[in-house]
Amino acid sequence: MIEKLFPEESKVYEVLLITRSNMTPVGITRIGKFLYFKIFQGKSFDDLKKDNSVVIQIIDDPEILVALAFNFPISLKLEKCEKLELNRVAGYPWVEGHADCKVISVKDSLGESLARKCKVSPIYVGITQKTPRPISRADNYLIELGVIGSRALYALKKNLPIGTRLFKEVEKLYWEYRRLGGKSKIAEEIYNLCKNYL
Repeated sequence: MIEKLFPEESKVYEVLLITRSNMTPVGITRIGKFLYFKIFQGKSFDDLKKDNSVVIQIIDDPEILVALAFNFPISLKLEKCEKLELNRVAGYPWVEGHADCKVISVKDSLGESLARKCKVSPIYVGITQKTPRPISRADNYLIELGVIGSRALYALKKNLPIGTRLFKEVEKLYWEYRRLGGKSKIAEEIYNLCKNYL
């Protein structure tokens, strides 16, 4: 059943990770019957130390994913999970499971930080009858704007040399998003948030 939601092995899928006290977008891959992800320090990282229960949820609305990444306020209808004592977003397919995690050190252009590398063993897969949204190039740019924007914001706040280069990427992504018909206020908020740190 998990193969129906994540048909291609090793492909990175952008999904919503739900833990005890947090919801955040994360990239996951499927290998066999397991899902894998890395989560950096923050609420979900801390939650997984206390409780390994997780929900992996497929959300086809990039505004939801990006808003949650930046902790922007967003209204979501939640429902109880089937097997776990967690909530999930109503109307979207989901996987309930337990994450086996180990703490690792990750070095990249922003420096060195801790992350939890996790393997999820699914215990329940929920399929919904939601009508899928068509793929939009603008939506793809919004997701990428969220990813690069969070890195740029971190680098600019820390005054790292790479911050200016990342902001140029943010600017390019923002204007391409607008050119392709994207109208989300979230994109504008990310752009302006980063711009304020220059």
